[in-house]
Amino acid sequence: MSFYDIDLKDQVAGRHELWEIEKVVNFPAILYRFEDLSTKLGRSGYGIDVGIKSLYLQFHYNLSDRQLEKRLRFDIAFRWFCGFTAFEETPDHSFFCRFRKLLGTKRTAKFFELLVKRSKELGIMRSVFRFADATAVITKQTTWEERDKALAEGEIALNNKNINRYSADSQARFGCKGKDKFWFGYKAHVVPREGQMIFGDKAYSLSSAA
Repeated sequence: MSFYDIDLKDQVAGRHELWEIEKVVNFPAILYRFEDLSTKLGRSGYGIDVGIKSLYLQFHYNLSDRQLEKRLRFDIAFRWFCGFTAFEETPDHSFFCRFRKLLGTKRTAKFFELLVKRSKELGIMRSVFRFADATAVITKQTTWEERDKALAEGEIALNNKNINRYSADSQARFGCKGKDKFWFGYKAHVVPREGQMIFGDKAYSLSSAA
């Protein structure tokens, strides 16, 4: 009785998004930049191409190392994408961790920069808007004294239009989360790509703000 392995190309071709990604992105044109990571010392490993494509799958599908191990073992498209046949042994979770350490943060960033550049050149990706996230920074819990002073001077209420005249913290303002959770202070805005945090009218780098 003979045993034959199976090439998974026919099972994936034209039926899965990874087929289109492999065809359009042209990974070999990117992988050659990382050939210096290969070594002939020690036993034969899975190869840089498997590591790079596994890293792509992990980020694209938001998978943990153990989840990626399982998908590579049982998902036909994942196996084909990384160059495995139907019955070849696939990496366990420890391989992905070792490869990320080998690649390093700078090379990892470079890999995804190349992917983005290639995608933009092909017109399948375009620039997107940048959104700022914000969190409340409360300077004090109550402003009753300021409110009483404002009312005594004829103000109808203490609000953001007149708070700078009555509060010792002239740059702080009232904010509201939801319908009834009011607070007095600042909003710290974070724009990930700029790497800055803004308090009032001053900007700080994320490292110095920490």
